[in-house]
Amino acid sequence: MEKVPRVGERQDMHVTDITTTPSRVSINKPTDRNKTNGSDPPLQIHDSTDKKSFQFQPKCNITVKDSLSAISRAKTELCKQEIADVSCLSLEGKLFPKDIQNYCPFKGNHTSGFYYGCFGDKTEQRDLSHHKEFPDTNSPKNCIKYCTSGGYLYAGLQYMKECWCGDRFGSHGKVDTSLCNNQCPGDPSKPCGGYQANSIYTTGLGAKIKNPVELLGPITQTTQVKIVFVLTLNGRAVRQVRRLLKAIYHRDHFYYIHVDSRQQYLYDELLPLESMLPNVRLTRNRFATIWGGASLLQAHLAFIKELLEMTDWTWDYYINLSESDYPIKNLETLVNFLTRYNGKVFMKSHGRDTPKFLKKQGLDQIFHECDNHLWRLGPRELPNGLRFDGGSDWVGLHRKFCEYVITSDPLLDGLKEFYKYTLLPAESFFHTVLQNSIFCDKWMDNNLHVTNWIRKKGCKCQNKHIVDWCGCSPNDFKSTDLQRLMVFEQRPRFFARKFEPAVNQDIINSLDLYLFKDRPQDMKSYTKYWQNEFHFKDKTSNKTDTLLSFYGSFQRKSLESQKLSSCHLKPVRTLESNAYFVEDHYNGALVLYEAQHEQSGKIVTLESHFTKRRHYIVSDPQGPAGRLLSLEIGTEYDLKENIFRNFGQLIGPYSDLTLEHSWSSGSDFTVSVAWIDPTDVVAASYDIEIPGTNHIGSLKPDLKVPLRPGVWKVKLMHKWEVVAETSFLVVPLTTFQHRPVKFQQVLSFHNGPGSLYIDKDFKDFDTVLQVNRTVQLQKDADSNGRKTGDQLDQWVDNLTKAFWEYQNICISGESSIGCLELDICEKTLWSSRSEDPKSELHGIDSKSGRLR
Repeated sequence: MEKVPRVGERQDMHVTDITTTPSRVSINKPTDRNKTNGSDPPLQIHDSTDKKSFQFQPKCNITVKDSLSAISRAKTELCKQEIADVSCLSLEGKLFPKDIQNYCPFKGNHTSGFYYGCFGDKTEQRDLSHHKEFPDTNSPKNCIKYCTSGGYLYAGLQYMKECWCGDRFGSHGKVDTSLCNNQCPGDPSKPCGGYQANSIYTTGLGAKIKNPVELLGPITQTTQVKIVFVLTLNGRAVRQVRRLLKAIYHRDHFYYIHVDSRQQYLYDELLPLESMLPNVRLTRNRFATIWGGASLLQAHLAFIKELLEMTDWTWDYYINLSESDYPIKNLETLVNFLTRYNGKVFMKSHGRDTPKFLKKQGLDQIFHECDNHLWRLGPRELPNGLRFDGGSDWVGLHRKFCEYVITSDPLLDGLKEFYKYTLLPAESFFHTVLQNSIFCDKWMDNNLHVTNWIRKKGCKCQNKHIVDWCGCSPNDFKSTDLQRLMVFEQRPRFFARKFEPAVNQDIINSLDLYLFKDRPQDMKSYTKYWQNEFHFKDKTSNKTDTLLSFYGSFQRKSLESQKLSSCHLKPVRTLESNAYFVEDHYNGALVLYEAQHEQSGKIVTLESHFTKRRHYIVSDPQGPAGRLLSLEIGTEYDLKENIFRNFGQLIGPYSDLTLEHSWSSGSDFTVSVAWIDPTDVVAASYDIEIPGTNHIGSLKPDLKVPLRPGVWKVKLMHKWEVVAETSFLVVPLTTFQHRPVKFQQVLSFHNGPGSLYIDKDFKDFDTVLQVNRTVQLQKDADSNGRKTGDQLDQWVDNLTKAFWEYQNICISGESSIGCLELDICEKTLWSSRSEDPKSELHGIDSKSGRLR
């Protein structure tokens, strides 16, 4: 079977369980990934016999397997202590209240536990719709509790162990009480039905109130609602954020922006909006949210509280959006719609089968967030008395509901405690509060959004590196999806997600043409997109050293191409870099940097454009390899979108490699994939099965790091014949934490893992793969592995020139440096400093109230 890595992204509604396993021991080295031998993160865990690694003091005897696993994998003593404390509180029954008050005024005809009698059932036509078995604990109390949490009106006990739930009963009539004479295993004093006979009880819940919703209709209110758009932002797509703001902006509404605390570049770029636009504010209360974590719910509650304290902002609706959202209707239509339904609360529920949702969502499990990870700690029981609900975490909350959720009462206090230890709490907390509060009749089963769910692609456990659970994420809309979006033209959907201009900008351009017909569409930058990948103010990260090693080489090669006898420039520092896209295709790297004129000492800002060379050969196009369309090696592979998020595929010694292979249709066959390092050592080999359909697959090799720098090869074999190959560059590191590497560091970074890449020697493959491990290759590698300074730079430059091609250079803000005339970056068509009207904001139009 094909070896498929599990990597990926955020926010989902449907989740399934995975098994947690302890990670391996690690050493401290710079790394683009947290990895030792394989894909497990180096959490610096020691064997349990090492008492020094367990300085925390558990307050009870922890025996739950999931809790013990989490403690063994946690990085810090503080996190271990937190996990232990939560586990002990759970064992003592003190983690959250067992019973929580339900304030929804719309109850059933009788209080919870009222007994209706014994009613018949038939196997072929069940009287109640949902079924669960409790072989050892079934009782009226437990079955009623289970059915209540699922939102059902009635509970039926049958044949001792069976618990049935539904919203109606009696289709087969009432039967003699003697037919419900089975004793309950959880309470022998109570009857648990009989053979095809249910002992029926009420849960006490009233019918779930679902208000009808239509896009068009009469508006009775004369005053239109005002909206606060809450933008929760992550990443580096600042141009798309500006474009989104431009699309939804009007001076009558409010725009509250939260930037993840780890994304300082995005925060700094957006902060000037506050002085430019009076109704835009960036919160200083910043959170570092992770997929599925309690931090996102805590963030929303903090945002609501802060917004309600802003006395100069009077708003009616709280609508949350991300950088991946985009409107599919104009703002006026949304305002009219919300005005018509003013007072209602907009949330999308999961569907009909609440118990299935609760199980998939992990609400019956305890989770705790620390060390930037969400740990599963074991099973739990849901609180009594509540109708649980959940679905999408994209919501439209009315102000009165917002005012309520930040107050205190037994319902809110209990649920806030419960959801502290819950997976994906933002996808269920507001729904459950709504269904059990005085607002339960305000629910509209609509979150104002269209989401691009493609389960086959989006459900690949891509977040297991940060959470002990599997989940799904929506896919990006692309140009071919435009007609799908137009279907919602007459439906009450106002936003769609997800959109990423780095994946497909054409669909966003099409929406702009549809929504804003008055805007110019002929701008020269319309089909271009720039996405920032590095800024000199960024905090040092392990990936930075790889990037700066490439960027430094690009700068030296650019200046060498411009070198004249009277004009000598040398690079000073890298300012930033951008991935450059033209017509939705990656078109290279743009590196902005300072350079110094050696004669005058003048510092100038330059930008250089480099494009990637391809190295890909099919040696047998007539055989099965003739189906091969492409072979690509990179990092940060997105299984959902089948792209490398490291767009330039810039690889260093500590990178986590992935091979993407793409095939046309044909016959099934098996191919072997061999990984060969610069010294012609066969590092690993894997067999993968290629189906007969059109196919895009991925393979993540389990290689020890550091990878030896230089030119690597990947060869495909079919029936012991090489049929295709490609090569890729692992760049030597010229910097470590933004400083030139030292001799002792290069000895560690540039000489391979010190043993086999995996625990197997593939020397027997040398002849088939046509590799020749010569003494000279090893000597050259050893010599290169000791280089520093100028010699190291020369080695890097010799390597990068085979994989990257210089295209252009420009100067920012100046037309000349005295000895060399260069194009001005701001006037070019390619520079990141050139005009980009679709993402530029030029103040408020006094007539329309929108952004120019």
